[in-house]
Amino acid sequence: MSSTIELEGYEEFEEYVKNMALDATIKRQAVRSGIKVIGEGLENDTPRGPTGELAEIKISVKENDLATEGTAKSKAFYDIFQEYGTSEQKAHVGYFERSVGENTEEAISKVAQTIFKKMG
Repeated sequence: MSSTIELEGYEEFEEYVKNMALDATIKRQAVRSGIKVIGEGLENDTPRGPTGELAEIKISVKENDLATEGTAKSKAFYDIFQEYGTSEQKAHVGYFERSVGENTEEAISKVAQTIFKKMG
């Protein structure tokens, strides 16, 4: 008694899996879309000062050996004092971390949407 299993459509599945590989351009676009959400959230949640420099957020996406990474940081040198506070000023302690935490899910969703849209 011999049993056989016949698979149909395996070639199409194999081709689909091969096409799932992400090239560097798609990775960068996906990370940029996610970090843009984080950056916009930071701009909205940042304390306003007389110059408005703290609210100017610089966004960048870079490739390194292990991953594609996105960064969002303030252009002002004194942003660290706002985030961690000083002996005189503690009003905005943790604003950066709270803002990133509030926007993380939306950013991840945006990254996933970008990847799935590009993959077809």
